[in-house]
Amino acid sequence: MNKNELLEYIDNNSTAITIFKDKVRAEQEAKNKKRQPAKRWNEAKIERTVNKYTDDFIGNVYDKLYKGVKANRNTPRDKWIEFIETNEILDSLEESVSMMEIGED
Repeated sequence: MNKNELLEYIDNNSTAITIFKDKVRAEQEAKNKKRQPAKRWNEAKIERTVNKYTDDFIGNVYDKLYKGVKANRNTPRDKWIEFIETNEILDSLEESVSMMEIGED
């Protein structure tokens, strides 16, 4: 399973990605309102930023799962799914994302 397949799997079986994107989008829109009118981002720029954050997020999840699954490039998708289901990863991920606060450090 690669990162794109993982993203698709999580997106199809959980609301974690939707919640994450909504939180990032809300934060980016709030930041955008604080910018000077001439420096405000258009919707496309905001969406690119949301997608970048999502890619980084999925990359982190993938790296952690990769170690947990003890995967290599030839590890079958079924082994990934079995690990995700056995360890209730999607439930934990959804809960974590729901509690996550996205904002300035």
